[in-house]
Amino acid sequence: MEKEFIKETERSVTLNVTAGKIDSFRELEKTTGTVRVYDNGCIGVAGCLGEPDEKELTARAEEALAFGIPYPCGMEGPLALEDLREKEIIPIPEFIPTMQSFLDRLGEMCPKFALTNKISLTYNRSEYRNGAGRRLVSSGRAFNLELVVQNRGSGNLFDTFLGWSGDHFDAETLLAYFKKQYDAFYNPVDLEPGRYPVIAAAPDLFGAFLQHFVGDLYAAGASLLSGKFGQKVFSDKLTLRDDMNPATAPGVCFFDAEGCVAPDFRPTLIENGVLKGLLTTKKTAGQYGLPNLGTASAAYDGVPGLGFHGLYLEPTARSLKELVPGKAVFVVMASGGDVTPEGHFATPVQMAYLMEGGQLVGRLPELSVSGHFYDMLGKDFMGCVHDDPIEGSKLCGIEMNVEKV
Repeated sequence: MEKEFIKETERSVTLNVTAGKIDSFRELEKTTGTVRVYDNGCIGVAGCLGEPDEKELTARAEEALAFGIPYPCGMEGPLALEDLREKEIIPIPEFIPTMQSFLDRLGEMCPKFALTNKISLTYNRSEYRNGAGRRLVSSGRAFNLELVVQNRGSGNLFDTFLGWSGDHFDAETLLAYFKKQYDAFYNPVDLEPGRYPVIAAAPDLFGAFLQHFVGDLYAAGASLLSGKFGQKVFSDKLTLRDDMNPATAPGVCFFDAEGCVAPDFRPTLIENGVLKGLLTTKKTAGQYGLPNLGTASAAYDGVPGLGFHGLYLEPTARSLKELVPGKAVFVVMASGGDVTPEGHFATPVQMAYLMEGGQLVGRLPELSVSGHFYDMLGKDFMGCVHDDPIEGSKLCGIEMNVEKV
């Protein structure tokens, strides 16, 4: 019988912002423990909330083997690795006054913006070990600022969004960039319908396509990629990975729920246009004869399932100006989009700016953007840049059809 032990700790402080003022906060600390045992092709799982008693969890997991849940063992071999990023971003006692001072300055610079929503600090630590000699520890901190903006007097629930996440807080950089968005917001501009470069955070343009990288759907022939593993199907410029690297995904764990560690902590889906990986667990990889990508996730008391942590696109340009020297549509908010079974993608864009030479020019009317799966990731893919001070990384450019709503 083989065994895995996992312990996870999460601490967070979240500030609630209303009309530019912090009116409440919530502090949360959660620890979970998991033991998984494997015997005769079956898995037994036991989990707990709070500090784990490994002996007691092991006994419960062994009892759970009686349920006969099939699952391959495939224990990962010896490896001892720690990635500890525990540098304080903002000391907790200083968090509220620091953020209120920031909000006050932002309110003075952007007086027509009414700001609401959340600001948070999080700390995560994950420990994994198994009977084959694998010992992994990952810890990190993250800062998240998510401000919903209402143009005072507009009557709308919201008009735009100011956000940033990372492993540090630079008030001056954020204030300068938010001021550029503020100035552009109050300069309405127009755009003739047509084809334009669309600049957006990777999840806005790639999130709807992730289902086609699921190993089960691929094997069932229900993915647009079915039968294309190992083939060149996309642009040479496109290298797409699951970001489990704490250096570019603050607070993420560098190993998956089954103790797998990918090269550079980034499992590869697409490399220079070639389909290299699919989202699998050890069970689905073995079931369908696919490589195990190492992106499994699991509830503290559950069997491992498919997981995904964050999109990472290899940069192809040093700046937005280099990526798109001319006109472009810079997307701030886009929700409600979908992709058809044939691969046609479209989404309404609730908020976007016109960009020229890498700089925001003015606020565009509500738009819709559309394209096709293979074109967006193929001939129309322009590249990715990691230098944007607000998004932090992973802004991509794709030439798309743009229409006014």
